[in-house]
Order: sequence, then C-alpha cells, then structure tokens
Amino acid sequence: MKKFAEIILKLRTVIIVTTVLVTLILGYFIKDLKINPDISSYLPKSDPVVKLFNYIGEEYGGNQLAIVALETDDVFNKETIERINYLTQEFKKVEGVSYVMSLVNVLDIRTDEEGTLQISQLIDEYNLPETPQDIQKLKNYTLSKDMYRGRLVSNDSKATLIICRLSEGADKIKTASNLKEIVKKSTVKEKVYYSGLPFQMMDISEIILNDLKFLIPIVSILIIISLFVSFLSIEGVLLPILSVSISTIWTLGIMSILKISLTAVSDIIPVILIAVGSAYSIHVISRFNEELLSTDGDRGKQSVKALSDVSIPVFLAAITTIAGFITFVIGSYLSMIREFGVFSSLGIFFVLIISLTFVPSVLSLLPNRTKIKSINGDIVKKKKVELIMDKIGEWVLKNEKVIITTGIIVVIIMCFGIPKIERRVNMLDYFKPGSPIRLTEEMMEKKFGGSIPIQILVKGDIQNPKVLKEMKKMEDFLESQKDIQNPQSVADLIEEMSDVMGEGKDIPDSKDKVSNLWFLLEGEEIMSQLVNPDKTEAVIQAIITNVDTKQIRKMVKNIEEYIKEVNNSDFNFAQTGMPAIYQHLDDSIVRSQIQSILLAIILVFVCLVFMLRSFIGGLIGLVPIVFTILVILGLMGYTGIPLDIATVLVGSISIGIGIDYSIHFISRFRKEFDSTKDELKALDKTLETTGKAIIINILTVTIGFLVLVFAELVPLRRFGILIAITMISSGGAAIILLPGIILLTKASFAGDFSHFMNKIKQKIT
Repeated sequence: MKKFAEIILKLRTVIIVTTVLVTLILGYFIKDLKINPDISSYLPKSDPVVKLFNYIGEEYGGNQLAIVALETDDVFNKETIERINYLTQEFKKVEGVSYVMSLVNVLDIRTDEEGTLQISQLIDEYNLPETPQDIQKLKNYTLSKDMYRGRLVSNDSKATLIICRLSEGADKIKTASNLKEIVKKSTVKEKVYYSGLPFQMMDISEIILNDLKFLIPIVSILIIISLFVSFLSIEGVLLPILSVSISTIWTLGIMSILKISLTAVSDIIPVILIAVGSAYSIHVISRFNEELLSTDGDRGKQSVKALSDVSIPVFLAAITTIAGFITFVIGSYLSMIREFGVFSSLGIFFVLIISLTFVPSVLSLLPNRTKIKSINGDIVKKKKVELIMDKIGEWVLKNEKVIITTGIIVVIIMCFGIPKIERRVNMLDYFKPGSPIRLTEEMMEKKFGGSIPIQILVKGDIQNPKVLKEMKKMEDFLESQKDIQNPQSVADLIEEMSDVMGEGKDIPDSKDKVSNLWFLLEGEEIMSQLVNPDKTEAVIQAIITNVDTKQIRKMVKNIEEYIKEVNNSDFNFAQTGMPAIYQHLDDSIVRSQIQSILLAIILVFVCLVFMLRSFIGGLIGLVPIVFTILVILGLMGYTGIPLDIATVLVGSISIGIGIDYSIHFISRFRKEFDSTKDELKALDKTLETTGKAIIINILTVTIGFLVLVFAELVPLRRFGILIAITMISSGGAAIILLPGIILLTKASFAGDFSHFMNKIKQKIT
C-alpha cells in the first residue's frame, strides 16, 4: 500500500479542493430532501394488503382520515355550531381533501309531517338553529340516533368530530398542516384535538426536525470534547467530525438528487455514519500520531508510512461493514429497509474514501507546531495508557479460561431474554405519554372508540338483500371484537331508511324494496365513499382503539377466519386498513431482522476467511459481532425495549462496529506478534495502539448517543440507549474476549505460537 499512500499524498491539494467542491455541490441539493413518515408506503405496492388499501383509496375518495375534534361543555350551542359550519366549509376548500363530514352536513334520514321519507343534511348550513328550543330539539334528535351518537358526537355531547377524507395521492403532511392552519386562524374557543394518521405524520416530521435541531449541537459538543480529551489536538477533534459530516452531506445530497425521501429508518443514517464511520478516521489519526511519536524525520515519509500501515485494516473493515449493510437490500421485504441498506452502504463507502484520502491529506499538510503539541499531549497520555493496557494484557493472558467462561455465561443468559422481545409497529408508539397526540388519542378512544381505520371490501350485487344482510352480519362480527368500534356501510343507510319508513330496523327481503330505497340515496355525496358506481362493490368501514401488536395480530386473524368461513359465490369479503398493514409491517420487520442478520454474519464470515486465510480465524473474528448481537437482543427482551422500525437496525450496526474492531485488533496483533515473537508484548502494543483507538471510539460515540435519551421521539430514545450498549459490548468483546480466545486457542492465523508454548505456561504458573 506504499504506492497508494504516495499517490494520495502527492495529490493531497487536489484531493482537498475536490472534496470541498463536491461537498458544496451535493450540500446544495439537501434543501430539496423530503421526509416520508407514511408507514403505509413502506410496504411494497405489490403486497396484497397494500394493493387493496390503495385501491380503496383510489376508488372511494381516499383512505386516510384527518380528524379535527372540538370539545366543550356542550357542543349543542349556537356559537359552536357556527364554528363547526365555518370549519366544515373551509376544510372543503383545502387541496387534497376529497370529503368533509360533520354535524352540519352529515346525511340525515327522516320522515316529514306527512310521512314522506326525507333525505337531507342533519343541519341546514344556510339556516343554522339559533333559539335554545331549536338547539335542544337538535340535540335530542342527534343523540337518539345510532348514526351520530358515538360517531360524530360523543354520548355526553361534549365533543364532536369534523372528519376530512384525504384524496388518494394527496400530500398528507401538507394537507394536515393546511387544516391545522385554518383552525389556528379561526375564532375557535373550544379545545381542539387533531387525530388521524395525517396529523400523526405531520407531528413526527416536526418532532424529527426539532430533535435534530436540539440534539445534534449537544451531541457534536460532547463528541468534540471527547475527541479533544483523547487526542489533545485540533486535528484529532476536527477530522473525525469532518469525515462523518462530509460523508453525510454526500449521502443525503445523492438521496435528494434521486428523489429518495428520508423515512423513519433512513433518517438515522447520520447516526450510523457517526457510530460506524468515525472509527476509520480515528484509526488513521491514531496511526499518524503513533508514527510521529516513534520515529524522527520528514513528516512526508512518516505520513506515507502511517497511511501504508493503516490503509488495509481500514479498507477491510469498511468493506466487511458494507457487506453487512448490503444484506438489507437482499434480505428485506420493506422498501424503507432496502433504501436504508443501499444508502448506509454508500455512506460507509464515502467515509472510507474520505478517511483514506482527505484525512491523511490534511494531516500531512499540518505544520510542525501542531505536531509538537500533539506529541507532547500524547506523551503524557501514553504513560497512563501503558499502565492500564499492560494490566489488561497481563490479566487477559492469565485468565483466558475465565474470560471465555464468563462470555459463555453472559451469552446463555441473554439467549433466554430473546423470546421476551415485544414487537410494535403502531405509529402512536413514537410519541411519549402526555404528548398532545397521545392525549388526543386517549380522548378519541374514550369518546369515539378510536381513530385507526379498518376496511372490508365487499364484492357482489350490493343491491341484493342477501348481500346487504351479510354486510350487516360482518358489521355485527366486527363490533363483537373487543377493540373495533362503529362499523358502518351502505347497509346501515338502507336499514335506517327501512326503520324510518316504519318497516322495522332491518334490510328488506325484497330487492325491489331495496331498489326503491336506494333510489332516494342516489346522488348523495356519501354514497361515493361507500359504493362503486355500478354497485358491484362496497366498503365496510370501522375504527379500532390503540392496541399493541399482539392484539392487532389476533384481531386481523379473527377477521380473516370469519371471511374464509362466509365467503361464497354470491359475495366476497377482503380485509385491509391500518391493522392489516401494521401486521404485514410487523411480519416484514421480523423477517428483515432475521434474514439481514443471518446474511450479514455469513457474508462477513466469508470475508474474514478470505482476509485471514483461515476458517478458524473467520469464526474467531465473528466473536465480537455475535456476542454483541446476543447481548443487545437479550437486553431488549429483559428491559421491554420493543422491536420496531428503528431498533430493527441495531443488529446491523452491531455487525458494522464489531467487524471493524475485530479486523483492526487482529491485524495489529498479527503485525506485532510477527515482529516481537512475544505474545504479551504483542498484546500490550496492540492494546496501546489499536485498543486505544477502539476505546476513544467507544467513549466518543457512547457519550454522544446517550444524549438521545432526551429526544422527543420515543424510538430515537431507545435507539440511543441501544447504540451506547452496542459500543460498550463490541469494544469489550474486541479488547478482552477476542484476545482471550486467540491466546487460548493459539490459532495459527494470528501467528506462530509453536515456539512459545513453554514460555506461556511458565508465565501463567
């Protein structure tokens, strides 16, 4: 690698200028990068549940509901009704809203004084009730109807809903924001709640941006302090930060150019690059400083020597890390996980390029004055490091069996925790208890049964009484499920009309009677939300409360079993909606976790075998990776940290960090053992140099990411904790467990132990 180092340092000015220019160009495009928190878009469009969900959205005016709830002492008062009317009319004007329903425009079915069936709006928007008598009459009538009570107005009449259905393809976040802005500009005095997925998505986007604005400066300051304490030099602080920052800008810039939005997964790519990529520049800087300490002479020659020595370990560590992340592309069913795999790999590749070109170019240009300060600082530190690392080296050498036994015990304990892992995919779990969106959903559950939509598509002759009665049976079944509320369909309208006509609250037995009633519904706006134009399809809609993944799976399973039991040649039911999507998302997350980890371990093992030219070496090199993954998964089970779309990534980060530490440690140990022919000296020197760099990386990243416990977004908090544990576990396995195994097994890939067996036995005894 000497030739490579010479070329890099010869072109150092060109490299620095080019890096700056590319960074400026790609940085410009980041302004156009968008955030996509819509979990329904994460599953492939070919997924049957997603296809049906999108189909209903396209054919029935959209499948996303943005709900504005007003709460006061009694919604049946003149001022509140006027405000409901104003908001209803204004919401209709918002781009992306296909339909608005509230007390003032909901369909009403009644008979007039002569007994003639009348279909109109519950309240005439041009003639709102004003007198106390009219308002009391409206209240009594509304609360007497199942169509309204508990659906549009709460049983205690203290809350009411304005339901906005978003058209398919609408910008959900922009539409929700526009709706919220209308409310803010109005004279609403009631307490306002914003419910439904579009508002949740908007809040997540705002929280992500606020968390980044608040946390990144704090994380950066702590990392800068840690790096300065570790290196006692300006370059030791700036270059690791610069390498990760430049790589992040390049990655996000390319995502923006390719029109790839940030998701709830890919928005932590900067976190990945800091956790994994910062180690590369730290190893380069550490090796440069070591060369300056150990030799005198021309800085150019010292730079060539340092870069030559460190290039291969850094390159191998990066390539194997990339191999680990690429498995997400191969093994994931979710588009967001695949995108994460692609752009995380690209980001790691950029960190590698920057660490082996830009960083050494800058280091080689630094004046001697900076070098002397670094040397003086490192000399003071080196004495302390030597004492600590000597103790660790001696302890590891004399306690290989204790180390291995302890590691095995820890692994066994953690394995029992893995089956306890919970799984969560509900977007509401992103928000901490007491947050506005949580309080909103608690109100919605208490007064309206929830806000998460569930849909059943019905195919058949919808005007056939038999089909309509089966639709009512399906509604009854849905309502019998513990967490499903307010099922409704066109069958309810037919049933209500029959009841108002005095023929009983039931579907007529005659198709002619159904057709006569149906004729009166023709042209009503709500019909396009419930039935297709040729009356061969209809939708049953319901809502569910906020339940955990286990309850969702049970609910979806029960509905599927019922559908299989009743479907026949006359009609066909098919389930979709957020619960079914949540289940498929949960299945996909679990599948992605298992497949990506297994593929990554296999791929990394193959890489290690080729690098070390040893099958045993490949197995031993996997130790920090497997140990850390088991520790993380076990702790997740024992502590209740769930497997979700954020924590599913921790396994890949463990692989990235673990393989980096393994390669650097093994490479340096082999080099020192080959040079000294003394296992203790080789271990001491490895711990002093590579071990020191590993510890710096552990401390720097751990301190930085523990700050994430202050994040507003709950998955980000969990992610920060798991990253910190990953760093400590991987580092501990690399500097204690890994050398313990190497020395105990006397593996030939690490060096020739055959001439030193007697010497080792004498030392131990």
